[in-house]
Amino acid sequence: MIFSVALEQGTNKWYGRFIELPGTIAWAPTNQVLMEELKAELEYHLNWLQTHDEETPFFGKVCIVVAEEVHNIRELGESGGEVAFFESDNKVITQKEMNYLLRLMGYNRKDLLELVNSMSPEQLMYNPPGKSRTVTDILHHVCNAEEFYTSRLGEEADHLYEDNAEMLPQEIDELPIFERLQVVRKACIKTLEALIPQRGDTIFTRSEYTDYPHEKWSAYKVMRRFLEHEREHYYNILEYMQQPIRRHKFRW
Repeated sequence: MIFSVALEQGTNKWYGRFIELPGTIAWAPTNQVLMEELKAELEYHLNWLQTHDEETPFFGKVCIVVAEEVHNIRELGESGGEVAFFESDNKVITQKEMNYLLRLMGYNRKDLLELVNSMSPEQLMYNPPGKSRTVTDILHHVCNAEEFYTSRLGEEADHLYEDNAEMLPQEIDELPIFERLQVVRKACIKTLEALIPQRGDTIFTRSEYTDYPHEKWSAYKVMRRFLEHEREHYYNILEYMQQPIRRHKFRW
């Protein structure tokens, strides 16, 4: 089976994902190393889908093909940095696809919570040498990112998100982290369900809350970033805990 990948390149960093498999993500300092990381990510993701009783699109020998490549993405992989817009982001999300993407979001959150709920208070506040965040900081960052992705849908999304949360943004920010994770995710999902169908295949920008006001977004890009970002930081926390990032092999 042929799997196509979309790559983005920044300063000394490459990111990639499988176009047919939303939520996959890998990164590396070079293109060559990234391709090896993507092979490992493919095995992990197919096994992950099986674990969550989802259909696995695998038939015969695997062939990985680079379908899209975008260069010079500013601050790639950094908080507030750019994220590439791919041709594959320019698509209408059907209701069936929306339901699928929301299920994947649920699996990601389940995995994340199972990981951090087992941690002691000391582990949650652990800040490894050379890292700028504790585990708790990472979880707050996940919340911040989800609010940001939702906001890309326009000013209407800001008001709808607050209505769905039934709290002011500053009140949400002050919640204990596990409560904040729940409130933010619930309000985001309600907002996404209301607005994603209205966006169709429209490409849009928004100048608020970003250093890159001309960055292109679409409904699909918003949804894939929810998935990619949470998995990336799930891997980060595993790394903090010195656990292997990809522990399972696909049953070929």
